[in-house]
Amino acid sequence: MSTKSTALIVAFAALLFAFIYFVEHPAHVAASIPADQSVLPGLDPGKVTSIEIQIDGGARMLRMEKSNELWQLTAPVPYPASARHIAVLLQQLAQWQWDSVIENPSSWEEYGLVQDRYTISLRQGDDLHTLKVGNISPVGDKVYVSLLGSHQVFVAKPNALGLIYKEDVLWRDRTLLNLNSTSFQILKVTSTNGNVMKLQLDPNTVLWKMTDPIAARADSAKINDLLTRLQNTPVVGFAVNGALPDKPLLTFLRDATETNEANELRVGASLSNSPDLVVAGRLSPPGLIVISNAPILPWQSDYTNFLDRHLISVSPDTIASIAVEGRGIENFTVRNTEPGLWQVTCTNGEWFPADKALMTNWLSALTNIQVGKGTSPQAVLTPYGLDHPASALLHYKLYYAGSPLQTNAPMTDLLFGLGTNPPAQIYEMGNGETTVNTIDQRSFDRLPLFYWQLRDRAIWQFQSNEVVAIAIHQHGCDLRYTRDTNGIWTKPVGYAVDEPFQPAFEETLAGVGQLVANYWSGYGDSPVGQFGFDQADYWISFELKRQGQMETNTVQFGRGSPYLHQYACVLREGRRLSFEFPADLYANIEQCWRIPPKLWRNR
Repeated sequence: MSTKSTALIVAFAALLFAFIYFVEHPAHVAASIPADQSVLPGLDPGKVTSIEIQIDGGARMLRMEKSNELWQLTAPVPYPASARHIAVLLQQLAQWQWDSVIENPSSWEEYGLVQDRYTISLRQGDDLHTLKVGNISPVGDKVYVSLLGSHQVFVAKPNALGLIYKEDVLWRDRTLLNLNSTSFQILKVTSTNGNVMKLQLDPNTVLWKMTDPIAARADSAKINDLLTRLQNTPVVGFAVNGALPDKPLLTFLRDATETNEANELRVGASLSNSPDLVVAGRLSPPGLIVISNAPILPWQSDYTNFLDRHLISVSPDTIASIAVEGRGIENFTVRNTEPGLWQVTCTNGEWFPADKALMTNWLSALTNIQVGKGTSPQAVLTPYGLDHPASALLHYKLYYAGSPLQTNAPMTDLLFGLGTNPPAQIYEMGNGETTVNTIDQRSFDRLPLFYWQLRDRAIWQFQSNEVVAIAIHQHGCDLRYTRDTNGIWTKPVGYAVDEPFQPAFEETLAGVGQLVANYWSGYGDSPVGQFGFDQADYWISFELKRQGQMETNTVQFGRGSPYLHQYACVLREGRRLSFEFPADLYANIEQCWRIPPKLWRNR
């Protein structure tokens, strides 16, 4: 064979070798390695319903099962399992990636996959994922794992292994009380000295009331807060031994029967080496636990600490109507007609829109006024003026909003009475209660007694340029300011008074034209001297010209009120409306239009 032929053959062989080595071999190797490098391909954490972990080649076994979205540890002993920890573990397992693969190992024992550290079986529908976890690699940063029945060993980072606990107590749910899934309406609290307090949840109002040792309003916000703190308190540990009292501190009852218990919490002594921790026990799950003493201490206080001092403890938005009755007053009802708007209807036939600000203040008073500490349960209520709703000083009946096809549901009744024994004292008691509370006079004055106290406080409305004359009468003396043809105010002829200061006149008229009462004080003819109108002998009339027509608006002033406002009144439909006049506007009136004392003293 020639040299040229030999060279051609060698070159062809070299090309063939290069093709096999660089093309065929990598393609074959790539084809043998799965594209998905998940250790557990196809694992869906949300669909896993059971987990079984065999430890140290099956020497011990843990099993957890999911039912009704709740995880339960079923082996070695039944106990609620930590759903949060299991969710994290399953997510880690689903995202676990291997770094390299060993095909058909000559020795499985070399990788710790005969007597494996863990065998994890995950049930997902009809599929069962079983993963064998072997040794840690010599370097220590990898672990050998293999799927049951596979001929491959995956080399992966050991991240997920830190979430696989060998001790069953570490898988347990650390929630002290799962009250969200516990149906109960009565909470029975038994102190260390045997005293019992019972709290009952009203399913309609979702408010707590105390039924034992007294019938009274309970502080719903405080009770709910303490229950939330209990639910959020984690179990610190699980005790092997310890003594618990015969009676539980807290008993959660489904209904009024003493035997229908939903759960209970017994609290024992503090740990000798950790005084802030106590041994406790529950009806379910059983066994001794260790918890913090902080959320327990408030429940061991006196029952008076659980009483609600507020008249009512609901959001004002939930009140749909209020019926008002009382001794010697005209009964009336206030109804919410649409958001922010209320209508007052009196039994005498009068009705009108309620003043928005006054309604806001009234609802705020109902939900914010706090009564004094109640007396012991009273069998005879006559000394407190509370023996009968009809004879009470004031009787409020509040209602919730009903659905379009339902009437409003009763919320609560509040009775207010005037004590018969000196010194004069106002008392309060809610419906179904036996405890009489005190309420101070200033707080009681925030509550309307009469329907007219809720009417719109706008007295009148006019523009300052519509006023053509101002007539003032004070202590028998009369002055009259008028505008000239140029709209300038002129002083009364023949009186020694200053020239009108035009800007002050116009500014004060602008305020008077938008007059709004601070508070209503009386309706109709008041008792002689009540507001001091006759004694003051002081009124001002504003003569207006509107669209060619003349009209006169008159306000009369009396003495000062206890709240540093001047009493005033106007006539509406032949009846006197008495109110407290805005203090700053009254000061401006005095500066502009008050008749000098030297004038009316000389008359």
